[in-house]
Amino acid sequence: MSKKITMTARPKAIAEIDKWVETREPAVAEKPAVKPKRLTIDIDPSLHKRLKMSCVNRDIQIADLIRTLIESELDSQKPPRPDR
Repeated sequence: MSKKITMTARPKAIAEIDKWVETREPAVAEKPAVKPKRLTIDIDPSLHKRLKMSCVNRDIQIADLIRTLIESELDSQKPPRPDR
């Protein structure tokens, strides 16, 4: 029993693809300057539903809204009085 294997010529490379591979920039993921901290809270399901619907209507993420609200709240507080 003998098998015959037919070898064909290697297909020619497309010049545009080769040029793209040679000139593309390496993919480098930038690390954030500061590693963010995770915050977990429990909220009522009905509140979560309202929050989610509000964010959908505004086309924003819940996390972005919460970050903005926290920053706004902290910025509006009066600075602490120094100890005497």
